[in-house]
Amino acid sequence: MAGTARIQNPYRPGFNQAPVTLGGRTDVVEDLVDALEIAAIDHRMPPPVMLVGPRGVGKTVLLGELADLAGRRFGWPRVHVEVRPGAPFTDDLLRSIEQVHRLIEQAGPGGLRPADERPHGLRTESATIRAQVVGVGGEVRFARPTPADPEPMGLPDALRALAHLAIDHDTGFVLTIDEMQLADRTELATLASLLQAGAGEDWPVATAGAGLPVMRQPEHAVTYFERATWHELGLLDPQESIDALEGPAAQAGRPLDLDAAERLALEAGGYPYAIQVYGHYAWRASDGADRITLEAASSACDRAGRALAQGLYAGRWSAASPTQRTYLATVARLVVDRTPATGRAIADQLGRTTRQLSSVRSDLLKQGTLTVDGDELRFTIPGMAEWVLEQPSPNR
Repeated sequence: MAGTARIQNPYRPGFNQAPVTLGGRTDVVEDLVDALEIAAIDHRMPPPVMLVGPRGVGKTVLLGELADLAGRRFGWPRVHVEVRPGAPFTDDLLRSIEQVHRLIEQAGPGGLRPADERPHGLRTESATIRAQVVGVGGEVRFARPTPADPEPMGLPDALRALAHLAIDHDTGFVLTIDEMQLADRTELATLASLLQAGAGEDWPVATAGAGLPVMRQPEHAVTYFERATWHELGLLDPQESIDALEGPAAQAGRPLDLDAAERLALEAGGYPYAIQVYGHYAWRASDGADRITLEAASSACDRAGRALAQGLYAGRWSAASPTQRTYLATVARLVVDRTPATGRAIADQLGRTTRQLSSVRSDLLKQGTLTVDGDELRFTIPGMAEWVLEQPSPNR
């Protein structure tokens, strides 16, 4: 049976899905642009841009935004590494450096160009690499000769060689590091010392990193990154939330009524990921209409709430140990009772000392389930405190 053609949903809930409207992140984008222009136009290596915040606030998306800007404006590729739990990141970084090195070599003098300007002999077949560049974008495959592999280089030689190659080819690259809170401090300090040396040589590199707030704690601190441009990303305020909801709908041709946007913003609690979830279901609820009304938004709220509960809430809860669940339930009771959830208050509720609970607190912060707001702990995801209190007691 013929039906109305589906209009693409403009909301993008999902990991590393760039929203149509980056609500509340203007200052961050401006600093990313500034860093890129210092490297590409002023021919100086800018200080890194560091992004910290709980999960779901757009850190990874903003790293991708830097790569996208570099590709679209200057044809610069991206060296990227995501630190994995309990694993060194140097080998992954070396592989990314090698891939970008080959990409710049194949592009020839003048750097990377749009796809229709690539040399005729460059075929898209093998050697999968990622590069956010004009005409390349996303995941691209390049065929290359297969001579005997040279002796592998260590990180200092490989990064220096890539920087010098970029200079020789009148181009540059961006370096992005995600999940920095998982990095070994000694390994991170090695990378930092290389970047510090590169700044003295004016390498054409713009660097950005991202991680949970614990990466600023002393055990993770590295001097070079302490002098970076830092942004602490958190929840959006009500107007920023409304802007993030209204922008995609307006661009897609089905605008949000103001009362509908206000209802969705209230339910999402300023959490960027939740804003995309609520917008997604409001769009679905208004299928076939020319506007998203309060009625459609209200009908979407229950479905969006269930999606968050079945996904994020349940996922965080399932990953928690029994001891962590007891701690989370205590935080939830304090939050719902509007009592400051300080470390001392939690310890008193559990009949323990703050020192005895320090490792539990630290693990939950590293996992991103909890975050710190001054002296108080709160759940990263709005609404999770109420959900936790609905779960069976972990002490049963």
